[in-house]
Amino acid sequence: MEKSERVTRRSFIKKAAAGAAGIAVATQLGGNRINAEEAKPQYPLLITAMDGVLRQRAKIEGIEIAYKVGMDGLQVQYVPDLKNPDSLRHKSVEIAYRNAAHQYGVQISSLCIGALGSTPLKSEPEGVVWVMEAIKCARNLGSKVILLPILGGGHLETEEEFKRLIAVLKQLAPHAGDEGIVLGLECWISAEDQLRIVNEVAHPAVKVYYDPRNALGRGFEPLEEIPLLGEHICEVHVKNGRNLMRVKEILRKPTSTGRKEGLDQPAIARELKKIGYKGWISLETSVISGDPIADAIDNIAYVREVFNIFE
Repeated sequence: MEKSERVTRRSFIKKAAAGAAGIAVATQLGGNRINAEEAKPQYPLLITAMDGVLRQRAKIEGIEIAYKVGMDGLQVQYVPDLKNPDSLRHKSVEIAYRNAAHQYGVQISSLCIGALGSTPLKSEPEGVVWVMEAIKCARNLGSKVILLPILGGGHLETEEEFKRLIAVLKQLAPHAGDEGIVLGLECWISAEDQLRIVNEVAHPAVKVYYDPRNALGRGFEPLEEIPLLGEHICEVHVKNGRNLMRVKEILRKPTSTGRKEGLDQPAIARELKKIGYKGWISLETSVISGDPIADAIDNIAYVREVFNIFE
C-alpha cells in the first residue's frame, strides 16, 4: 500500500463517525483477505472476543478484524481516560464504533471497564461514575452487558469490602436495568460468594460474568460452579492458559485441590448446555504464535466445534 493510501486511526474515526460508505484500515492479515462468509458459519452459537485478543485494545480497527476472522461480535474496552483519543467517553468515538459495527455486521457484544481492576468499585467513587457513563454508551452501541472486573485490586477479601460493593451495586443496578443493560461481575471469589452478592443486590441487572479458567486458577472447580451459578451467568470467557484452545493444558503447578491438568473444555460446554446458557462465548485467549490473527482463527474454529451447544 502506498503511503498516500494509508489510513490513520484519526481519519478512520472521522470517516466512521460521518457514516462513510467505505472504511479502509491499514491492516494486512498475512497478505490474505479472509472470506468472512466461509469463515463464519451460521451456527446459533455466537462468538466474540476481548478486543485485546486481536491486539486491538480500545482500537476501532478491531471491528473490521473481528469480521475478517469470522467472529460475530467484539467485546470492546471502555477506557475512562479522556486523554486517550480512543476512549469511548468521546462521543465521536462512540459514533464511529456504532457505524463500523453496522457496516461490518459485527455486534459490540459487551463493554469491559478494565480500569476497575485498579480503581475498584469497592472503594473508589470514580469507578461508579465510569459505570454510569458506560451504561449510556452500551445502550447507544446496542450492547447488553458491561463486564465489571472484581479482581486485581478489586478482589474482595473482607466482609466490609463485600458490604461496600453490594451497596454500590444496589445503587447502579436500577440505572442499568432501566437501559436494558446487565452488569456482569467477573470475580476471583467462589461461586457461593458470587451468589451472595447477586442475591443481596436482588436485581436482574446484576449477574455473573463467568470465567472457568480464572475459577480453576483460584482453586475452584468450574464443573461444580456452573450448575450452582446457573441462570445468573450472563456471559462466559473461554481461554486455556498459555495455549491454543485445542491443546491440553498442563498446569505449571497443581491447584490447591491437587489438579495437574487444565480445563476439560468439552465438559465445560456440556455444563453450559445443561443450565440452558444462551449467551455469547467470549475468547480471552493468549497470543501463542506471535500472530494474533492466526491464533484467533484457530481458536474460533475450535470453539465453533466444541461449544456449538445450542439447539
